[in-house]
Amino acid sequence: MEFTGRRLYLLFTPDQCRRDPWWSLAQALDAGVHIVQYRTPTPDAQGLRRCMDLCAEREVPVIVNDYVDLAAEFGTAGAHIGQEDLSVPEARAILSPSQHLGVSTHNLLQAERAVAEGADHIGLGPCFPTQTKGYDEGLRREVIATVVRAVAVPVFAIGGITPENARELEGAGLDRFAVSGAILRDIEPGRVVRRFLDIWS
Repeated sequence: MEFTGRRLYLLFTPDQCRRDPWWSLAQALDAGVHIVQYRTPTPDAQGLRRCMDLCAEREVPVIVNDYVDLAAEFGTAGAHIGQEDLSVPEARAILSPSQHLGVSTHNLLQAERAVAEGADHIGLGPCFPTQTKGYDEGLRREVIATVVRAVAVPVFAIGGITPENARELEGAGLDRFAVSGAILRDIEPGRVVRRFLDIWS
């Protein structure tokens, strides 16, 4: 998967959608989302297949959150792990060489370790307070800027990001956004996606 031009990363959690999840996903895809991460509390092969089918129609890559074995079995573009999941080497051993691996990070040490161990991209956050993960405050801008300068892989801002506050991160060097609630909880997901895309137009 090539990251050039792929800046808006939808964290698709079906039970967070305000409207029908599959309608919401289709609306977000049609509006121009660049990458989709499939996130569920338990492994869901049937849902993943449906997600992959919708994304394949629009040539949008799918990343599986947490369940690396499911990503390997279904041949998705890759998997994403958190700090309390498998280690990067363990996940790499399950994935094929062509599959990408993303890692959630919250500070410079975690980011540098993830990249040194083989992460292809990282999520960095929370950049703002977020209900999704229960964070009351975001990372300081100087911390974000330090991480962006220190690693040589794409960095996606995550945590409480909206079209209104996303531009605040540009000064810290972040221009890739991983978004969940701002899109999925809106009655018009496609409209929110287009507002994010306007940032780069």
